[in-house]
Amino acid sequence: MRSLTIALSSALLMTLPVSSFADQTGGRYATHNSHEVTQEMPDGSKVVVSHYTQITFADDSSHPLDNVSSDCVGRFHATADDAFISADGMCTSFNAAGDTASFWWRADEANTADCPDLCGSWGYFNGTGKFDGIEGSGSWIRNTLFHNGSSGTWKGAAKLK
Repeated sequence: MRSLTIALSSALLMTLPVSSFADQTGGRYATHNSHEVTQEMPDGSKVVVSHYTQITFADDSSHPLDNVSSDCVGRFHATADDAFISADGMCTSFNAAGDTASFWWRADEANTADCPDLCGSWGYFNGTGKFDGIEGSGSWIRNTLFHNGSSGTWKGAAKLK
């Protein structure tokens, strides 16, 4: 079960950078797993609630959300033999000044020709301070799975009001 949690929680996910204008942008993210709780379901499947942290970097180091830290929680559902069923969650990103940007994420595809590992979508839904009124959405791809987290890439468009 630990490997499933690492595999899935790692996917997610990401604090995705944002632009002052609605340009497409991208970057990398890395997660580090923390506390998790596993619940076995009557059908033998498992639901894992995982808490993890994430660091996000934008391709452009002057980007407003480059080098931000996030606190995240994810829900991962897998079969009894650890095959992916679904995953989703949310993260709140913090910059050095304490401004926040919150986003939801979900896994949309796993182990397919188009997505050899785990891929999904994300969208901002709230912000404070500098990020008040943040809007945007995009996609992510997990590229590397570690025993205690993951890393990957993201892309999307976002803007500040």
